[in-house]
Amino acid sequence: MKKYIVIAAALLLSACASRPAQPPLALTLTPVLAQQATSQLAVQLSSKDDRNHNYIAIVDSGATNVEEFQPESNIASTFQAALKKQFASEGITVNTASTSNIAINIQQALVKVTQGLVKHDIDSQLQIELVVTTPKGTFSKKYSARTTKQEPFKVTREEIAQSLEKMMNSVLKEIAKDGELHQYLTENV
Repeated sequence: MKKYIVIAAALLLSACASRPAQPPLALTLTPVLAQQATSQLAVQLSSKDDRNHNYIAIVDSGATNVEEFQPESNIASTFQAALKKQFASEGITVNTASTSNIAINIQQALVKVTQGLVKHDIDSQLQIELVVTTPKGTFSKKYSARTTKQEPFKVTREEIAQSLEKMMNSVLKEIAKDGELHQYLTENV
């Protein structure tokens, strides 16, 4: 009889410990497209995720109920694809034979949700570093965004994805308007 109790307890504990994995979140970014190409430059473009975890969102519902959300595709690759389109509209083409490189380093990208009984709080943070390396030198700049909001009821997957998309699109806009970055590219590539 003891054997059955031990087996039942082990099964119960293992069922409580394992939680179903959340389906990955799809992110859709909107690059800022220039009306007219302003330069004719060629660069290499690379990206890496410098974060120490793979998830992009966590939902804490209290006690030990924490859910992690993974991106549908690598977050660095997603941002790189959007930035490549944005650069192409400005006349900056990506060419693997170029001697200049723009490296995208994702340093922080996380949506933290604290889920209560009747409301949820969302705290989202993003930090991306661009490192431009040319034969003439190196230029480095960090871009960041942060949002917080409180909403009623239970958080949805769409709200989580939109929170991160909003920040990434904000950084894309900031890069598009960054005169210092564009001046460095024009003078050194």
